Amino acid sequence: MRSGHPRRMIAATILVDTAMVVASFIVAYFFRFLGGLPTELGVPPLSDYWHALFGIIPVYLWLFREAGLYQPSRHMRRIEEIFLVIKVVTYAVILLMALTFFYRQFSYSRLYLVFIWLFSCIFISVGRYALIQWSYWRRSQRKDLIEVLLIGLTANTRNLIVWAKNNPHYGQVPVGILAQNVEDIGKHIEGVPVVGLTEHWETLIQKLQPNQVVLLDTSLSRERITDLVAACEDAFIDFKMGADIHGLIASNVGVEYVSHIPLLGFRSLPLDDPWNRFLKRSFDLIVAGIMAVVFLPVGIAVALMIKLEGGGPIFYFQERVGRDGNVFPLIKFRTMKIDAEEETGPVWARPKDARRTRIGEFLRRWNLDEFPQLLNVLSGSMTLVGPRPERPHFVDKFREKVPRYMARHKIKSGLTGWAQVHGLRGDTSIEERIKYDLYYMENWSLLLDVEILMMTLFAFKNAY
Repeated sequence: MRSGHPRRMIAATILVDTAMVVASFIVAYFFRFLGGLPTELGVPPLSDYWHALFGIIPVYLWLFREAGLYQPSRHMRRIEEIFLVIKVVTYAVILLMALTFFYRQFSYSRLYLVFIWLFSCIFISVGRYALIQWSYWRRSQRKDLIEVLLIGLTANTRNLIVWAKNNPHYGQVPVGILAQNVEDIGKHIEGVPVVGLTEHWETLIQKLQPNQVVLLDTSLSRERITDLVAACEDAFIDFKMGADIHGLIASNVGVEYVSHIPLLGFRSLPLDDPWNRFLKRSFDLIVAGIMAVVFLPVGIAVALMIKLEGGGPIFYFQERVGRDGNVFPLIKFRTMKIDAEEETGPVWARPKDARRTRIGEFLRRWNLDEFPQLLNVLSGSMTLVGPRPERPHFVDKFREKVPRYMARHKIKSGLTGWAQVHGLRGDTSIEERIKYDLYYMENWSLLLDVEILMMTLFAFKNAY
């Protein structure tokens, strides 16, 4: 029988959220009516407000559930969860304010609701953070662990093992790998042993009794997969399947029913929503405008250094492919010698590139050559964060060889991106870069944009 830890964790989260809502309700009451603020009608008794909890708590819990904050397993960063809590609490208080207009038996203080919003954001975030830390501590004590059996020896097998080691707080511990070839038995992948053959999965599952089975072997027949799923269900083992094609389809697959037929397809991207595009564009204009003003003195100094080193143009304009495949002129500080590609043709920059100028080497090392692209952002041809735009020559080359390469052009190109802050820039794996670009597109949020911008300040890997 499998552990009931996920259910216990959900129940504990609901109890903590409820307790924090009650605490914020009480503290908000004392701040509003007993904190020295003016009250035209005097101080109402707490009992007049107490019965409102019967409406407040269900609204909070329902909205938290709709936001996915009670899912059994959610691989969400702590800061991301806190921001999501603040977002949902804001929606809850707006809804409560709207309801007070229809409830005329008692007049609730609007300022009181503002205090509820403030203290709910603080208390619920603190409560959830404490609960997460408690869960992390238990897993560091080797409790509530999720033992995982990996079926298939592929590149993704190693990636999952590395992820589990780098994120021990999620409690996933690979206990073994099944492979196709006999000679692989006894080998270790990142410390995890290959314990048997894929064809012997039934015997090995009964022997190891894992909490979760992850199928990564793409060679299994449909019938064998069906048997594997049924066996896991019968033993109360959680079953997952690496269903990506060429390693590129991530979390953006949804099911649509036509009649009784389930059809798999890609869900709409977050930036397909006009409201999200408006938020992102507003964020771009505000942040890029501030950055342009702050950077202006540095930009003038850089321009003078480029001129003093040997003359020639200060800026370098280059055609790049952006959203919907449209070509636009990207602007950068010139870091290469004039006519640098006359002999080589279109090539990527590389370490110790002889085409660079001395000031160009400095600018590239510290990412300063990219700052003129703030003008591209302000003009609307680019965004602050998004997949980096590529030259038409390379786009034509990659679209034929790399699956889903053109999918990255469904949104605007960015000055920086999720792939770049992870060191995937210049002459690095295009396939890996696409995975990061697609992840960003499918999981976009303003919080993720802010995180990437902050990471960019320290992203110097492969900056040449």
